[in-house]
Formats: sequence, C-alpha cells, structure tokens
Amino acid sequence: MSYDVVALLAAEPGMIAVSHSLRDAGADLSVRPLDGGVIQLRDADRRVLATLEPAQLVESRDEVARLLGAEAAVNLPETCWWSEVRARPDAEGREAAHRIADGLALRLGGSVWTSGPGDFSLWEETGHPAVEVEAEEAFIVAQDREVVPLSSWITDAVSANALRGTVLQVVTPRTSRLTYALRTLLTQPMARWVVRDGEGGQFDGVSGLPLRWDRVHGYVPASHGGNTPEPAHGFLDISPLGAHLVVDLSVRHGASYAPPLGRAVELAAEHLAGRLPAGWGPHEPALAPWERERLVRLVRHRAPRSAVLQFSGPRDAGHPFTGGVRVSWAPDGERASERVSLAVGYEDEGALPLEALPRLVEALAAEGLLDVLHVRRARGRRDVTFEPRWHGLAAPVGMALGPDGVRRAGEEHALTGPLEGELLGEVGARAIWYPAPGDATRRRSSEAMAAQLRHIAAAPRA
Repeated sequence: MSYDVVALLAAEPGMIAVSHSLRDAGADLSVRPLDGGVIQLRDADRRVLATLEPAQLVESRDEVARLLGAEAAVNLPETCWWSEVRARPDAEGREAAHRIADGLALRLGGSVWTSGPGDFSLWEETGHPAVEVEAEEAFIVAQDREVVPLSSWITDAVSANALRGTVLQVVTPRTSRLTYALRTLLTQPMARWVVRDGEGGQFDGVSGLPLRWDRVHGYVPASHGGNTPEPAHGFLDISPLGAHLVVDLSVRHGASYAPPLGRAVELAAEHLAGRLPAGWGPHEPALAPWERERLVRLVRHRAPRSAVLQFSGPRDAGHPFTGGVRVSWAPDGERASERVSLAVGYEDEGALPLEALPRLVEALAAEGLLDVLHVRRARGRRDVTFEPRWHGLAAPVGMALGPDGVRRAGEEHALTGPLEGELLGEVGARAIWYPAPGDATRRRSSEAMAAQLRHIAAAPRA
C-alpha cells in the first residue's frame, strides 16, 4: 500500500521552495517532471521513490477535516495550500516523502499529515504513480488512509487506463472508509473494493465475500469447492449505523451560453440537508468554495467535452452530504444536460425528511430543472462515508417525472399505471411525484417503479 503525506502550507509552494525541498530528499536523487505539473523523485536505480502533485489552494476548509480528520484542521494557516506526496511505501520512500513535505512546511509554514504505514509487499514499478500492481484486465491502487477519497491520483489512473479497458480495484486495510464518490465508482462492473482482513486474506468491501489474486482479472471471488462462501467475519454487523437518502436527478437545459448549472444541486441540498454545498472541484478534496458562476465558467470552457465534478456540504451545519454532477453537451456545444447524484446522511431512518420530497419536486419543476428524479434510502453512516460492512440494499422511496415528460405522456396517462402519482406545480410546469408503495418490499417497490416507467414510455402519440 502507498504511503501518503499531505503538507498544509501557509503559502503557495513556488519553484524555489519545491526545488530546495526535493534536494532535501537527497542530492543524489533524480527528478522527472510529468504532465500536469506532477514531479517524480527517483532513486539511483531510476525507481520511483515519491511523486509530488501540484499544490491546491484550500478555499473550502471543511474538506480538510472531512478527509484528513478533525485534528488536521486545527490551527490551519489563514491561507492554506494542500500539497500531496505519494511515496513508495518502503523505508527509503517514506523518508523521501517526509523530507519533501517537511521541507515545504519549514520553508513556508504549515503542518504535515501522514497516512498509515503502507505495505511494500504489494508494490510493483508501474507506468502510473498511483498504480501499485497491474493485472491484464485490472489495475490496483492501494491506500492506507482512514478516509479514502476519489482523489486526483485515482481519477488520473482511471483516465490513463481507459484505453486499455482495465478496471479499477482499490485495496485498503479494514480500518479504512470510502467516500460516496469512490464507493460509487467501485460498484461498477468488475471494479472492486479489496479489504485486507488483517490475517493474510482479503474480502470484497461491498459484498463481504472472500477474494483471491488472479493475474488476469486482479482480485476475484475465492472459490470454496462449489459452495457459497461465507462473508468475512464481522461484515454482517447489524449494529445501528444511521441512514442515507440518495437522490439521482437528470436535468436537460435548453440552448444557452450560461445554463443554470449547479442550481439543481442547490435546490436538492437546501430541501434535504438544510444547507448549500460548501466546496466543489473535479475530484476530492473539493477545495473551491461553492460558486455557481465559477462552475459554469469551468464547464463551459470544457464544452463540448463532458465534465465530472464533486461537491460536499459544510461540516458543522445541517445534515452532512456529498455528491457529484456530470455535465454533458450536445454536439453543437449549446445545450447541456446534468446528471446529479447526491447522498445525505441522517442519524437514523426516522430522521429522513420524506415530507420534503414533493416540495423539492415542485421547486425543481418551477425552475425547469427536472427531467427524471429517483430517490432511495439505505443504511449508512451519518458522515456519508462507507465502512467495509453490510449496508443492505437501497430501497426505493419514490420517483418524479418533470414537465417535459408529463407533456409528452399527457397528464391523464402519466397519472395512471401501477403507481399513484401526485400532480405538483403550476400550469406550464407540472411535475408528477410517484411515492413508492408504503407497504411493499424493496423488490416489489423496484418492480412497480420499473412498470410505471414502462407505462409512461408507452403513452400514445398525439
């Protein structure tokens, strides 16, 4: 597993400070610049010792506490820069990372945070600084952190391996938790959260099933003579955990140079968490303060390429939440669409604000920000991080159809079908909220939602 060091600095690390700090790691070491301002430090045998990422200005300080812990956020400099070093996890690599980070902190002021000790047994020299091991159809990123985010290291590794068609697998100790963004990524086909059990084995952090190493596919389920294996010890812990409300929302914007991107995120956060987002960015940590104008400028600059952004809520106000938004553009670069995923944490299931959902639907429809909405509930920690334990299956709470969909299907047709819908909003901005049957099982609710969507799609053409 890698060894990560974060220097939280009182001034931006310029080339002079960086050069001197790299020299502190050893005058006989070589430096190699990579794309995007990344710098690698190599030993006498040309093996990677440490990789330094460009520093980021910390404008949303809640991210420091969310990802590094409350102690790391104490007495932060008034102006703060996040500078991260990823090191080879042997003694030589760890020492080099500390010399770089400590040198920056001494020259510029600030403090240094470190991850767990790492594990050199998993390390192989690969073509990417975030990747420890490569299989034929998977690449392995190992992280020894209390909270493992969807970092720039990981997103860059995913992009770099996209052409190879290989999938991401993340290895952590049992004590780690994943952010919502990273766990969501790891629930995709063949991706995997690999958890070391502390006894020489490993298991899947989502399903709990034991895993073994395979040179072709990476970590795969371990066979047990044709029998269904038992989940890892303690994985099925059913002690109180809290509750999540998960919102998936699609929005289609008309032609506009500056569409109201991010406004749907604000409405969902205000109605369900009681606060606006605190920070956003292309990955975690989401260090820029929430300003929709800046978000629109960045996304517009990337058009017609799509953009994926992460956001999170304030730490000590309202209910904790985090999520992501994907912005895609039509070929002409004028019409945009958003896919928003938001998870909000609550103390328990009784605290879920289900009564706020129709009001959210109405508010989205009134501003032309609703195509289709799906809402689910699930067990989960209030801080919206995920332990390697059973969280159960998410259960549908309801779904909504926006004004365009209602017009296409016709109000009369859309209000019929397996689910009883509630018509909301003013004339010209009608939406329909379909609550899940209150007395149905999770499976029957899911089937009813799917049947309602088929019914809407089968509306007769005018």
